Formats: sequence, C-alpha cells, structure tokens
Amino acid sequence: MSAQEIIEQLPRLTAAELQRVRLEVEELAHRGQAGKTLSEALLEFAGVAEGLPTDMAENHDHYLHGVPKSGA
Repeated sequence: MSAQEIIEQLPRLTAAELQRVRLEVEELAHRGQAGKTLSEALLEFAGVAEGLPTDMAENHDHYLHGVPKSGA
C-alpha cells in the first residue's frame, strides 16, 4: 500500500483508530531519531502543544507544581 493510499483511508478511521495510528507513527519517527542531538529531537515538537495557557512557558512551575505565578 502506498503512502497516498494510506492517507486516503485516514478519514474513514474512528477516533480510536486514528489515535493508534498516531502513536505508531510517533514510535517509528522516534526510532528514526538515532544520531540526532537531544535538542534537535526536541525541536521537532516545538509549538505542537495545543490548549495550553498563553503564559505556560513563563509560569510552568505554577501549572505543574502550584507555586505562585511569576510577577504575581
């Protein structure tokens, strides 16, 4: 099956099936990261998180550990 054929099948999958496909693709991509530095591997994920507070970078300790927000 070609990549294009696989892509054409994606809209027919359930949400659970799409999740499984995503995890499998991520695992395959992770295996292909050999030889990259940690920073190169992490940069591939930069900007992909959705639904986070706009001040998450500045106040991550607040959101993760409950410490007071910076500048508050």
